Amino acid sequence: MAVILAEAEGQYLRVEWKRAAWHLLAAQLVLEQLLVWVRLTGYGKVLIKPPPLPSFPLGYHTWLLYNWLPRAKGAGAWCFALFPPRDLFAHLGFIDFLSQLRQRQIGYYVADSREQAVTWLRQQTPTK
Repeated sequence: MAVILAEAEGQYLRVEWKRAAWHLLAAQLVLEQLLVWVRLTGYGKVLIKPPPLPSFPLGYHTWLLYNWLPRAKGAGAWCFALFPPRDLFAHLGFIDFLSQLRQRQIGYYVADSREQAVTWLRQQTPTK
């Protein structure tokens, strides 16, 4: 369903969703594996290409905000470069999701290209 890659240059993790049938449980398994990679590598920066969804499912949205993101922060993930979904309905849900990220003070950047996302990630340094 997705590939997780560790990028040593820039010290970030990259998640690329495949064009495959999307299921919440499978997406959760991918993101659980991402937490394992965050812990193993110590990379707190993450680039995520969104799954190819026609909408941004409420169950996914809720699980990300209230379950996964707090655990991701606990594992050491602190900064996310994201690509906006192309589908209109998925984009609308994504915008709402971004507003929730802002309220939770989660560092993120919405990029137009992979190069733009990588440049932003490389410029980020953890605040302590």
